[in-house]
Amino acid sequence: MKINFTEEVLKRKAEIIEKTVELLKINSEMTGFDLESKAPFGPGINEALQLMLNLGAQDGFATLNADGYAGHIEYGNQDEYIGMIGHLDVVPAGSNWDYPPYEAKIVDGKIYARGAMDDKGPTMAAYFAMKIIKELDLPLSKRIKLILGTDEETAWRCVDYYFKKFPEQPVFGFIPDAGFPLTYAEKGILNVKVNVQVEKNNILDFKAGLRANMVPDQATVTLADLKLKDKFLRYLSQNKYQGFAEIKDEQLSLTISGQSAHGSKPEKGVNAAYLLINFLIENETTNEFTDLVNTYLIAGLDGKKMGVDHYDNETGSVTVNAGVFNLVDDVYEIVLNIRYPNGVDPEDFIKRLTQAFNSLDADVEVLSHQKRLYINPDNENIQTILNVYKKHTGDQDAKPLTTGGGTFARAMENSVAFGPGFPGKPSYIHQPNEYLEIEDLLKMTMIYAESLYELAK
Repeated sequence: MKINFTEEVLKRKAEIIEKTVELLKINSEMTGFDLESKAPFGPGINEALQLMLNLGAQDGFATLNADGYAGHIEYGNQDEYIGMIGHLDVVPAGSNWDYPPYEAKIVDGKIYARGAMDDKGPTMAAYFAMKIIKELDLPLSKRIKLILGTDEETAWRCVDYYFKKFPEQPVFGFIPDAGFPLTYAEKGILNVKVNVQVEKNNILDFKAGLRANMVPDQATVTLADLKLKDKFLRYLSQNKYQGFAEIKDEQLSLTISGQSAHGSKPEKGVNAAYLLINFLIENETTNEFTDLVNTYLIAGLDGKKMGVDHYDNETGSVTVNAGVFNLVDDVYEIVLNIRYPNGVDPEDFIKRLTQAFNSLDADVEVLSHQKRLYINPDNENIQTILNVYKKHTGDQDAKPLTTGGGTFARAMENSVAFGPGFPGKPSYIHQPNEYLEIEDLLKMTMIYAESLYELAK
């Protein structure tokens, strides 16, 4: 049966845009975790989950709410199923937006909003792909299920909870949360907290970063030495950095801006904490904390300074993002988001990392560990969706990819990441002014709809 999925998507263009904007207007940043609540990750995330489940129910799908942790929208009653997982939570919006991050303003064919690309826009595209197949009443041999995650940007408690209650795995699945053509291998991910005790001195406080998997775009230090104000302003001017200084209650506060980026690609950003620590070092205002950062982290994105660097021809290099800096009870906390490629023994990696920081009297705590993902790119289902991608884009030379990013493909068996980013286009994921081109939203919906049909028919 031949279906023109391009025409079917364009028929629904207005509705796809309308529902995507409606979802993007919800501030679904995590506000905390409450095990006993019906909205365990906060009211905004719960509102986004309810919107999707209500939409599914209104359109005649079977829906399920897994106690506020996750949910699913399902079509069909066959034994086997094709799975997708999207996530409705977003990283904090941060600052320096040209348009309000939860207004979902459309400018020049682009929807500007936090979550536009990561991952609420693509999740809505996956939903409409299902809806098109249902409305066309196409004959299928497999169910289709869209699982809705709510905790992807933090600890993945949503999918852990969901698959403990519903352990059934798909015959194949894809995750609309990376890039096209598709991603068959993902690096291992470690979130590590480094604690270093310091003696009280001129540095009274230091804060930077919102999440481990974001490059900090702002850092602030509080100092007892008021004389450093003019030197800091010269530092900003000479290096063309953005920032400011203020004196309050006989203390000097210095703030500097960097450039946020996804933690899997720290080289794409400018870590504001490093800029500020460089200033402190240049002006001989140091302590055990600044010494540690300078020794192992500044100019150490590949882990070489810690002795944990490794390069693999297929999956790339180790990357180290220092995402959060904080002072708690005279102990500086640094949260690292580390990605490691094929060829790395994670136990040995953690051991060497710990030894490096222990040498400077710092403690190391592993907060979480997601092991590598690898599926043979010659897999028949992978080739099926790759061919659908080629058909809709004309990119006949497209090859499967690997990534340092981590997607829910690790949470579900037999799964790969599939879109939504198109090759050669800029990405503002985890950055100010994140946007989704409407043309791309429609194109990915076409690709997802035909892929689901080819996989489930």
